[in-house]
Amino acid sequence: MVMLTGGGCDTAEPVTETEAPEASLAVSLEDAFVAVPRATSTEQRQQVEQQLSGIVTDAGTHFYLAIKRSELDQKWFLSAFLKQVHPGGALSGAGKSLGTRVVSFQEQNGRLFVLDVDGRKKYSDVFDPQVLVEAYPVVTDYGPFNRLRNADQYVLIDPSAGLNRFGVVGDSLSYSTRFQTELSFAQRFHAITDGIAFEQVFTGYSELPDPFASEFLEPNGYRTSGTVGLALRRYKEGPGYTPTAMPAQTLYFPGAESFINNAGGWTDTPAMKWNIHPGMKPIPWVITPTVLTLQADPRFQAYDLVGAIKRGVEGWNQAFGFKVLEATVGGPELDFADDDKNVLIFDPDEFMPIAFANFRINPITSEMRGASVYLPASWLVLGDENFESDPGAFAAARARTLPPARISWAGMKAEPLCDLNVLERFGDPDSSLASSRTAVTPQTKKQKVEAYLTHVVLHEIGHTLGLRHNFAGSLVYDGTPTGLRSSSVMDYVLEEDSILDGGVPGPYDVQAVRYLYGLDAQLPTWEFCTDQDRITDPRCAAYDRTNDPFSFTLADFNGYAQSFLTTASVSVRLNNTLNSRTNLVLGFVRAGTEQVRAYQDILASVRPPLVVPPGAPAVYASRADELARRVLTRLYLDPVTSRGTFTANAPTTPQFTAPVLADVRGILLNVDGVRGYAARRAMVDILKQFQTLPAYSVLREARDTLTAQLTSLTGDERLQSEDLLARITSALSPYYR
Repeated sequence: MVMLTGGGCDTAEPVTETEAPEASLAVSLEDAFVAVPRATSTEQRQQVEQQLSGIVTDAGTHFYLAIKRSELDQKWFLSAFLKQVHPGGALSGAGKSLGTRVVSFQEQNGRLFVLDVDGRKKYSDVFDPQVLVEAYPVVTDYGPFNRLRNADQYVLIDPSAGLNRFGVVGDSLSYSTRFQTELSFAQRFHAITDGIAFEQVFTGYSELPDPFASEFLEPNGYRTSGTVGLALRRYKEGPGYTPTAMPAQTLYFPGAESFINNAGGWTDTPAMKWNIHPGMKPIPWVITPTVLTLQADPRFQAYDLVGAIKRGVEGWNQAFGFKVLEATVGGPELDFADDDKNVLIFDPDEFMPIAFANFRINPITSEMRGASVYLPASWLVLGDENFESDPGAFAAARARTLPPARISWAGMKAEPLCDLNVLERFGDPDSSLASSRTAVTPQTKKQKVEAYLTHVVLHEIGHTLGLRHNFAGSLVYDGTPTGLRSSSVMDYVLEEDSILDGGVPGPYDVQAVRYLYGLDAQLPTWEFCTDQDRITDPRCAAYDRTNDPFSFTLADFNGYAQSFLTTASVSVRLNNTLNSRTNLVLGFVRAGTEQVRAYQDILASVRPPLVVPPGAPAVYASRADELARRVLTRLYLDPVTSRGTFTANAPTTPQFTAPVLADVRGILLNVDGVRGYAARRAMVDILKQFQTLPAYSVLREARDTLTAQLTSLTGDERLQSEDLLARITSALSPYYR
């Protein structure tokens, strides 16, 4: 990750600006923070409106910010929320918190400095650094403010004139580049709980272009614009809040890491969590009123969308045993960027593919201060289509690439708890298994669609409560029609399984939240694995099923393989999907516990001698040859970068290599008469790589057999055999490197 630091004028002198004709200000200087209206000239307003067209609410509301001097050295929560960003919108990080700092202020040399005072970086009693976050030039020459009563008790700044305002974080960049802020504008100042909030609108240019800009109608790939919601709230901790130490297994999201004082650099990271306890006032969640837009749509009037979403939020109350969460629909004045609200942002965009959860914590204690969930209408639309066995409408959208750009502000950047992609959830019409994955359940379509929405919300709200993914949840399923499909709603399960959880957390989830929140002293006993485990254990997988994940993954692979073997024209999407499924199933060969069985089963339908099923199309034999070549090449010859999640080499034990050598020999000698020269040449390279006597013996046998056959061959077949023989001779002379 690379931060492109925002630019700005670094002037040491107080700011003096030419304003519009002065007028009296109807402002009372009493509160800790006061917005001071700033009347801009017609020329200035036109420039701002032109540069920030489409993202500025009202270019006439620009203001200065007056901060009471007696409050400067107090602790304040400074939070930033990326409300809008162009190009990219939610795909580029909009709708996400950029983080929270604990700060205080210090006025010196014509500037107001913002200092990070959370104390987490205190290494010892000797080394306790002061960390500067931001600096604002002090405005001293604004006459209308200076004439106000008590003006001398305040320091006046321009909140849009900070020196380290914005950055652009690029996942795909490996070096630093600059982002120059051209214009920044403050608007929508308003009071919130224990403080104030306002928005900062900006536009600027990066030294590197965004390759996705044109897809979002931005003609200038170097330009990024956006709106950051900022909040300053008085620091406080929840009464009686007690942190929970992270258990040995990372069941929970880590909170803010801090040095243990005088401990030689050792750090402590508790789990993040809310201040939840019996007798508490329920934590309110507000659903954006945009949900009512879809509710009124004739296509969806049969569904209780509000009820389905509320059940997803409040379903967690069952795990706690008392009312912890309460959901309502907000009014038109709701601002999802406000720091004192927990908002489920329901986006009417029917093709936005991702849902995600977000959080805001106190960096000193790791206490959760707030959260949000982004849920686009695509989940409703695709659920509505899928449960009528018609998932094809989203086929074209599956190839959509997510842009890598992200915005940061003053060193804070978005770190969502989960990015759930709707396009990964449903059976692909390219797979021969697509029509067979229908849930066997008496539920009506209305019940299924609503249960599906509830499940998605349960999953995301679970993240905001502190729970990580549990991809081992599906291992509980015994394959029976009434069996529990997953022990956890924090799993990624198939859509037909997701509607069977009853709209409540699973047994793992109940144990996990009760331990995290001190309601039970026993850690969860259900099997668990999470994101980092997916790179070492193929059983820890998303969208799988049953306590035999290999058999499920193999069936999934075979579904695409069957389409590949029988389809007249193979699409690019089918080709790419089969490639990824090959990597998944080979994970059980590279890192599984039954590697020989896995290998044998993967090659079962395409190994030599090939058995062509009755009624198979004419392309079947050549496709089987191609598929066998692709699997063996991926296993032995392709580079690590092509292997997907699991990159280990294949086992070298005699028990494993014996069946592999039998298949390689059969293809090289073309024992079934269907093997092409591309596959046979690849087998020579595999045998050379083995560097074993059994492989050496197969090469010698192949050399002798081909030499004997050569005199009976003519034309292209003879030429190809001569080339293959030359390749074998080269591999043998010498064989050992």
